[in-house]
Amino acid sequence: MTQWQRAVIALLVLSALGGLFVHEDATSEARTPYPEPHELAADYDSYVGEEILVFGRVSAVDGSAVVVEAESEGVTIELRVTGASVGVETGGVLQVYGELGPDREMAAQRVVVVNDSGGAEWYKYGVSAVGALGFLVAFLWQWRLDRETWTLEARDG
Repeated sequence: MTQWQRAVIALLVLSALGGLFVHEDATSEARTPYPEPHELAADYDSYVGEEILVFGRVSAVDGSAVVVEAESEGVTIELRVTGASVGVETGGVLQVYGELGPDREMAAQRVVVVNDSGGAEWYKYGVSAVGALGFLVAFLWQWRLDRETWTLEARDG
C-alpha cells in the first residue's frame, strides 16, 4: 500500500469521525431528554412534577429513603429519593428514574444499583487489569516484535 493510499484512508476515517461528532452534537438533546444535575440546581422548581433520570452517589441511607448526590459540570445537587428499596451502602452509586417533587425529593419508579459500595468500583478495575494482563501474556506468548522491520511475527513452535 502506497503512502497516498494510506493518506486517503486516514482522511476518510477522520472525516467519518468528524461526522459522528457533528451528529452527536445535533441529536444529543433528543437522545437524553432528562435535565442534568447542574440544570436541576439552577432552576429546580421548573422541573418539579417531571420524570427525570439521575445518576448519583449515595450520601445517606434513611430507612426506605436514600440521599443521592448527583454532579455535573462542577455543580452538585442532593436529592432525597423515596421508594428506593435496594440494598446499597453509603458511597454506592445509583441510577434513579422517577418523578421530581418539591423540597428536593424524588419518588422513585425504578432504581438500579450501579455499585453497591465504594469498593465495588475498585473490584471492577482490578478484574479488568487482571484480564488485560492475561490477554497481554497470551498475546506475547504467540507473537513477537521484529525490531528490524517493526512488524509482528508468529513465534515458531
